[in-house]
Amino acid sequence: MADLEKLRDLEDYALELGAYRAKLLAAADVVIDDRVRLKCHVPVCEDYNRHLLCPPHTIPVEKFKSLCAQYSAALLVQVKSSGYDKADLVAAEKDLHSVINKVEGRALTKGNYLATGYIASSCKLCPECVGYHSGEPCRHPYQARPSIESMGVDIFKTAENAGMGFNLGLSSEVVYCGLVLLD
Repeated sequence: MADLEKLRDLEDYALELGAYRAKLLAAADVVIDDRVRLKCHVPVCEDYNRHLLCPPHTIPVEKFKSLCAQYSAALLVQVKSSGYDKADLVAAEKDLHSVINKVEGRALTKGNYLATGYIASSCKLCPECVGYHSGEPCRHPYQARPSIESMGVDIFKTAENAGMGFNLGLSSEVVYCGLVLLD
């Protein structure tokens, strides 16, 4: 089991990078539920079967659950949108991507070579994904990350477990979450 105190500087680093909030938690506190991935299907998400890192092109929930169980810690990262229009929302999602990638990179350089990051929502690195059916590879294979929802992570319950709960729907803020699994 990782010593959470030795990983605590990753919280500070995420905040330095512009995260709204960041908190370490035990990997066992990451809530995985098959019904979360079901929400990719019902009602069908506009990115389903279109994005390379969205279902059905991501690993099954049960496989992710078994992989997550091999980690001892996770860093939950939240980024807040500055507004509600599409440009603000996409900018926040891109900011989240950047923070998750940099935190994962920092974890790697500190010897946590199995660190792996995920984002809530679909990848927004490109204005339009090349798409699975194009047969083309991802334009950003080292920066793109799978949707955490596609892995079955209940980000709301996981955020509650980390003491970072947030609201869905009518709210005074739009918060996006990312997760970095750590040894």
